[in-house]
Amino acid sequence: MVRVRTEAKRDAILDTAAEVFKERGLEGASMSEIASRLGGSKATLYGYFPSKEDLFVHVALRVAGKQILGMYEDLEARAADDPERVLTEVGKKLLKRVLAEDATTANRLAVAHGRIGNLGRIFYDAGPGKAIEAFTRYIDAATKAGRLRADHPGAAAHHLLALLESEIAYRRRLQFDDAISASEIDQCVGRAVTVFLAAYAAPRTSDKAS
Repeated sequence: MVRVRTEAKRDAILDTAAEVFKERGLEGASMSEIASRLGGSKATLYGYFPSKEDLFVHVALRVAGKQILGMYEDLEARAADDPERVLTEVGKKLLKRVLAEDATTANRLAVAHGRIGNLGRIFYDAGPGKAIEAFTRYIDAATKAGRLRADHPGAAAHHLLALLESEIAYRRRLQFDDAISASEIDQCVGRAVTVFLAAYAAPRTSDKAS
């Protein structure tokens, strides 16, 4: 019974915090206002989340989590499909999610406060870790289906994620380039997938014959 109340309270905090962060942004929001709207004390709030930054990251991950799950849900089932098409589609979705304002802010906070409440691990498991897991399963299945050739699917998954993010993600995270267009994302993903397949695409039948 206590567990149910604890989870319900945590959910209520996240719901209220999401409203405040949406209205005021990270800088303008305060734990005092969140506690006031919640009808509780700051002490209760800090009992669940050790800092405003920690709370923001959890709010961002909660929102992103639903989108991330949908992004990868049918990836493994498409193992026999053309890998260029599959990876281009998921790559565009992933990069748009990575470059969203809440995601980039959460990433910076997780880096800055990663040791507080194990925030860095929480962020990794809910974000990059989910991508690595999904890509690993897909690459393993696509290798078995004869579409890719990867002796170490986990390593290949890390390579794929790094390639997808390599051209523009760090510009966004370091806050010196806000103007990243949809066409630029498409081009960057296309180049990343081309490089990945140059290393991991299975030889075509004509190539094997020659």
